[in-house]
Amino acid sequence: MRNYYKIIWDEINNQLKQAKEEYWGCFDLSNFGLTEIPTEIFEIDSLCELDLSYNHFKNIPSNISQLTNLSYLILDNNKIETLAEDLTQLTNLYELYLEENELVSIPSVIFQLTSLTGLVLSFNQINKLPADISQLKNLESLDLRGNQLTELPDELFELTNLKYLFLEGNQLQGISNSVCKLTNLEKLTLYDNPITEIPDCVSKITDLSKSSFN
Repeated sequence: MRNYYKIIWDEINNQLKQAKEEYWGCFDLSNFGLTEIPTEIFEIDSLCELDLSYNHFKNIPSNISQLTNLSYLILDNNKIETLAEDLTQLTNLYELYLEENELVSIPSVIFQLTSLTGLVLSFNQINKLPADISQLKNLESLDLRGNQLTELPDELFELTNLKYLFLEGNQLQGISNSVCKLTNLEKLTLYDNPITEIPDCVSKITDLSKSSFN
């Protein structure tokens, strides 16, 4: 019987070669249980979407900056603790997924990715949302479920393009009246937080039937 890992790497290498030759726009390297990202993947400069979820990556090599056409980067279910500054080269990145990693704070480089419209940071150990979040002016969806947030900065409510804000499963004790600035909000989730009341204006800016509270 051939070695299982040899079979896996043969499969990956064949796909990498084909993707480069045929100018693939999407590449799926999810659920292989890898600890390192094959460097050959960064030579496929035609990529618009890259799925690296369900592996064991602790960091993302700086070479990723070569994928300047990348719009969607999926890094869910890894062991990532931080991100390299080189990510700022991904000026076309619209959606970044980092669910279930080992983040205790939001990597500062994320706030420089001003083209982002979707950001998923759910189920990490993040305990603070920095004021720099206000730099993501184009953000339409922000997912912070299942973290350790105890408060929200007023700068969050400057993101007036936000349509979806997921905050359940944190340690929030209240939410500022500044939430009323989010006039484009369609869905707000706050359940599993020790919040006793929400601002009256919430019912005016979002459809409560689509939102979730305690």
